[in-house]
Amino acid sequence: MPRRMPQQNLRKLLEALAAREIGPQPTFQKFEFLDLFLILDKEGLIGRKRLSERLGIGEGAVRTMLQRLKAESLIEVMGRGGCRLSEKGAKLVNSLKMVLRDVGSVNLKLPWNYPSNYVVIVRNAAESVKKGLEQRDEAIRAGARALMVLTYVNGRLMMPGVADLTSEKPDFASSLVNLLKPEEGDVILISAGDSVREARRGALAAAQTLF
Repeated sequence: MPRRMPQQNLRKLLEALAAREIGPQPTFQKFEFLDLFLILDKEGLIGRKRLSERLGIGEGAVRTMLQRLKAESLIEVMGRGGCRLSEKGAKLVNSLKMVLRDVGSVNLKLPWNYPSNYVVIVRNAAESVKKGLEQRDEAIRAGARALMVLTYVNGRLMMPGVADLTSEKPDFASSLVNLLKPEEGDVILISAGDSVREARRGALAAAQTLF
């Protein structure tokens, strides 16, 4: 499966949506729009107040985000019922889900004591990871407390530039592989935070560096 969706365009779209506009407009991060797309896909029809709660940002900022999606014909506004993805938006998100698995929190012993974790998997992106420093930096900037970057290559779970976990931590590697069932070339991003939302933001911020 090709890694870079005809969504190379996705990165360009996220950059365009997050770009600061003239005037007193709020500043957004690309992963916040990525988060918004995934929430809209899961929820179907959803109101601005609920989106504000899910995203962890104010209703005014959510209004601006939705205005930008509407300008790109990516959502339909359904009066007081809220909004939903348009046909164009749904096609975009379906393409996104071909390269991004939004796994969620996992019940697994991890090498930290933070209360929450969140996992996303980026398909066939292992070659784009060096030592995972870029991904960790983005996750921390987004509010996460830690990030583990793993690749699945030749049937082995690797911490790029650091360790072959299949050899060095076989029990941990086996439990992760059995739980997440990665495919060849996948990148597994496990983010930690003081809340699930915090960890999710970190995971998505790291993921968008790999599109």
